[in-house]
Amino acid sequence: MQSNSIVNTYRINKALLSVSVCICILVFQSGFNKLYSQDRIEIGGFVGASYYLGDLNPSKQFNNSSLALGGVGRYVIDDRYAVKGSLTMARLKGSYHENDIVFPEGNVEYSFDRPIGDAAIQLEFNFLSYDHWFDKNSNWTPYVSVGLGTTAYKRFGTEPENYSEETVFILSLPFGAGLKYKLNNRFRVGLEWSFRKTFVDDLDVVGHNLPINPNDPYGFGSNNGVHNNDWYSFAGVMVTYSMFKRKGQCNGGFKR
Repeated sequence: MQSNSIVNTYRINKALLSVSVCICILVFQSGFNKLYSQDRIEIGGFVGASYYLGDLNPSKQFNNSSLALGGVGRYVIDDRYAVKGSLTMARLKGSYHENDIVFPEGNVEYSFDRPIGDAAIQLEFNFLSYDHWFDKNSNWTPYVSVGLGTTAYKRFGTEPENYSEETVFILSLPFGAGLKYKLNNRFRVGLEWSFRKTFVDDLDVVGHNLPINPNDPYGFGSNNGVHNNDWYSFAGVMVTYSMFKRKGQCNGGFKR
């Protein structure tokens, strides 16, 4: 039963990765084929909250939140598409309290607090025409984003002969939604809530000689098939500065 669950999870993760890559390729191609009105680069910063979702926190949003800080760069393809790169430093926290369940060996408690680094590149799709050269009222839009990323953290050995730690980089699938607003010709502000799907199950494991197994916190003797890979999330505010003026082609007598 457990092996079937692991195989099914692997297949689901592989399918999600394949779909995400295909979406990025198709939308990138569509966006670059219709490059006509904007050629603009934005740089700025992000400040918000980070939190963990996994075996020790299956569903509580913003539980044990920590401060997240980062930098953002955006290349505007046109009024509908943009490519965003981000670097974020954050902490992930989680805890298991003894009052959740009583173990035969007595009350136990476990918590973790792990710093991470996150790097991602995402394609943004605007639901409304945003900052279009011809429409002076296109100063806001909701949007969605999807892409690829990597997470850096220190992984701890759990075998008796290996208690050392090493920095590893793992694959993540970022996706989210937000709202952009153009303050003036140079500054933009945005609200975004995004998630990172990882393919590891040890973001909540710190050190060795653990009082409980985070992958089986209730001692049932089997891993949770739903949360056998850890997630984390960012929610916060972005402020960016547009560095370059528009460039474009002449079309029917109008210069874009």
